[in-house]
Amino acid sequence: MNNIIVFASTAFAAGIWQAEQYNWHIPTLIILAATLGAIALWRIRNNFQYSFWPIVGLFFIVGMIYFSQDSIIQPDDISNFVGKTVKIEGIVDAVPEIMESDGENKRVRYVIRVEKVKQERTKEFIKSSGRLRLSIQYKSDNCKVASYGDNLVVHGKVLELHGYNNPGQIDMTTSLRREKITARMAVQEQDSTVIGLLKGVSWQETLASWREGIIKAFQRVMPLNDAGIITALLFGGYQNINKSVVNDFAATGLIHILSVSGAHIALVAGLIRWICGRLRLSSLVTASLAALLITLYAVMSGLTPPVIRSAIMGLISLLAVVFERESYAPTALSITALGMLIYQPLLLFDISFQLSFGATAGLVFLYRPTVEYLSRLPDWLAGPLAVTLSAQIGVIPLIAWYFNNFSLISFAANILVLPIVELVILLGLAGVIIYMAIPVAGNIIFVVSSLLIGCIIMFTRFLAEVPYSSIYIPTMGLGASIVFYLLVAWVYGWRPFAVPGPKQLYVQWPKNCILIVVILTGMFVFYGGYPQPLTVHFIDVGQGDASLIITPHGRAVLIDTGGSFSGSNFDIGERVVVPYIKHYGVTTIDYLILTHGHQDHAGGAAGVASKVNVKHLMLPQEQYTPAVQALIRARSDMVIIPTSTGQTFELDGAVVYIEQAIATIEKDQAASSNEVSNVIRVTYGQHSFLITGDLEEKGEKLLLDNDVKPCTVLKVGHHGSKTSTTAPFLQAVSPHFAVISVGYANRFGHPHPETLKRLEAGKTTIYRTDMHGAVIFKSNGKKLDVDTYIK
Repeated sequence: MNNIIVFASTAFAAGIWQAEQYNWHIPTLIILAATLGAIALWRIRNNFQYSFWPIVGLFFIVGMIYFSQDSIIQPDDISNFVGKTVKIEGIVDAVPEIMESDGENKRVRYVIRVEKVKQERTKEFIKSSGRLRLSIQYKSDNCKVASYGDNLVVHGKVLELHGYNNPGQIDMTTSLRREKITARMAVQEQDSTVIGLLKGVSWQETLASWREGIIKAFQRVMPLNDAGIITALLFGGYQNINKSVVNDFAATGLIHILSVSGAHIALVAGLIRWICGRLRLSSLVTASLAALLITLYAVMSGLTPPVIRSAIMGLISLLAVVFERESYAPTALSITALGMLIYQPLLLFDISFQLSFGATAGLVFLYRPTVEYLSRLPDWLAGPLAVTLSAQIGVIPLIAWYFNNFSLISFAANILVLPIVELVILLGLAGVIIYMAIPVAGNIIFVVSSLLIGCIIMFTRFLAEVPYSSIYIPTMGLGASIVFYLLVAWVYGWRPFAVPGPKQLYVQWPKNCILIVVILTGMFVFYGGYPQPLTVHFIDVGQGDASLIITPHGRAVLIDTGGSFSGSNFDIGERVVVPYIKHYGVTTIDYLILTHGHQDHAGGAAGVASKVNVKHLMLPQEQYTPAVQALIRARSDMVIIPTSTGQTFELDGAVVYIEQAIATIEKDQAASSNEVSNVIRVTYGQHSFLITGDLEEKGEKLLLDNDVKPCTVLKVGHHGSKTSTTAPFLQAVSPHFAVISVGYANRFGHPHPETLKRLEAGKTTIYRTDMHGAVIFKSNGKKLDVDTYIK
């Protein structure tokens, strides 16, 4: 019975994944589900044992049907007005977030439950539904920020949810859809009006105000960074924590502790069990008290989906302890997963859900065998080491897919640092409770917690700086992940059909085993050194440019890095470009070439250089912009090469040629102009790629004067603006393909309709990063294939 629940839950999740990948004919699925259901019932009546696979198949089909139905957008949903300017009336459906504030001006993010909508040329509101993510920029001194439950009217353009569409990227759009948010809007203060205030007080607002008061109490008695850390440990979030501290936590494998998770819930439950054990209370009383405190802690932390998931797991574990059914942990885990996926199928694609259940499954299935494997070690070492190892094994494919980085030092960090972290969590919770009754006593506990946080920071920094504390692990796709988990299951004893285990194989056929290992190792080495096609990637960095060339033997050239606008703290280089290049196995950039120093081309360069080794930096001969200055400060060991027309270098048969580099700039010009953009040509065999930065008409004329040659792929200049990609230039380069790197719904109106018409007139196939996501070309020198992230 336990096995069938585990397999059925897994099949339901697989069905959701399959339905997300492809569109299926729902009536056919319903007929198939009914057939499998009938077979299962018939077999249950005759012999329950033979109903296993029909039931598993039924859950798989039901998962597909359930996801398909859940993802249907209602006819009156606000997302049906995407691209239209409308007036919306709705209710503030979550506690507002203040995203940026400089004293007078601030940007506030709301979630609006839409009730009515009116288009520009209509007189009356019509009924609508769905949830809208709304950003309002307030500029007045006495601005009135709406509260949870307020009735709000806003006027603006409805936009679709849109993130950075690249392989290996954390899908924030799916995260919003999971919260039933289907569209977004950004307006100014004058475009919004609060027309109805909340009657009474909501528990969400009360809880948020209480948490804000506790955070201010932290900040009064400890440094801002320490206050940010204890806030993260107790309630989650990275606000006010120094970036270097977050990086140290990530490098030591402790980053998960900064979000409320199963570890926090287990800690609370463990403390209650210890106290009740000392008081010799019954198991039922102990479990009841623990359940009460777990529920209160979940409410304190905001009842976010990860917190709810962790609390449910904690409560199920408590029930298992009370009824002495600890061996049912796999079943409890499966039921929890199934219940949460039935509640919200999109949770399957949430990174927090995946990592949480992967680590928990590792602990459930692998902990006891791992302890046995480590039986020769002292108990004080074997236990914590087994916890870390089993949890890490459970999530290795996920870590490889999302982060490409595995912390070797995490084992030491869990033994040395984690106990202090757990003590800080317990002291912090106790301090919060005491503070509400006796503020002075609570403040004393907060000060002690701050001293311990200082020790945590010191230890994590020391461990993060240990050489080779983390290693790069290549991306594992679905097939490789399945093979990995099957291999783990085989090593840990799951061997159907009397398959011998690794020890038995080695004892019976030692020479054959050694020979197989040698052959497999040789195959991996040969495959790693075997030439692959040249790949040219145009990365989706929003309103900016970033192109990656990977040669047949894995050497890399990065041209531009994208960059954020409007003073945003989001580092596109670190958060978008670095994950992308690591996803494709790049750990060293041989050449980083900047077409020019504008923010949308060079703003992410410092973030890239801080995370990835850069050997050579090629810069235009212009005044250094702040983005270029930050890049040079980030890595001092780069060889800096000023670009000039005619420069060339070759990597594995791919020739990179500086087609044009303007070395002078007028004194009255800005520090960096579009016209000084380097133009780079990458040639491999019969195909060439012309990358033009922000080149406009004047720069294109200079290329024409120098008899610019045709190209296979043109990276369209200046994001497809009206002043670039002129007709004479297009006639000269006559590209078969054109790539426009551009942000969705950008304020510049790129790409311009006239530019698109000129490209279409030349029968050029157009790809746009705002519509297709990352665009990838592959070539063996003769054949050229193209693939896009969004199909």
